[in-house]
Amino acid sequence: MKLKSVFTVFCLFVSFAIFSQQTSISINVSNIRNTKGTVKWAVFKDASKFNSKDGYADAGSVTAKKGNVVINTKNIPDGTYAISVYHDENNNSDVDFSFLGLPVEGFGFSQNPRIYFGPPKYKECTFTKKGNTVQNVKMKYYL
Repeated sequence: MKLKSVFTVFCLFVSFAIFSQQTSISINVSNIRNTKGTVKWAVFKDASKFNSKDGYADAGSVTAKKGNVVINTKNIPDGTYAISVYHDENNNSDVDFSFLGLPVEGFGFSQNPRIYFGPPKYKECTFTKKGNTVQNVKMKYYL
């Protein structure tokens, strides 16, 4: 009887661990032009918070490497998300702009939408995360 109780408790713990496990998004950022500064990233769940400095599901930064960097998020539940990244070459935690209003540092978004005048809309960048998911983001530079 005692062995049966221990086995039941063990099974409950194992099933809880399996069902409560969340998975990650792997963000492959390509086309980074140099090793200056960091690549900052954020994963957004809410359209009204897209590209803001708060309201993200996960965010962080990694040391810039010429070419590619791979970023792995932590514990993101399945759902619909959008990602934005930028190459903060001078480490001032802001996207810097020229006097013409063009970004002087690299930037990119999930789904790699076309950029016309200003940043893309949340809807253009959304993807569905189901389990471990990979998103490829190409860094773009204007200047």
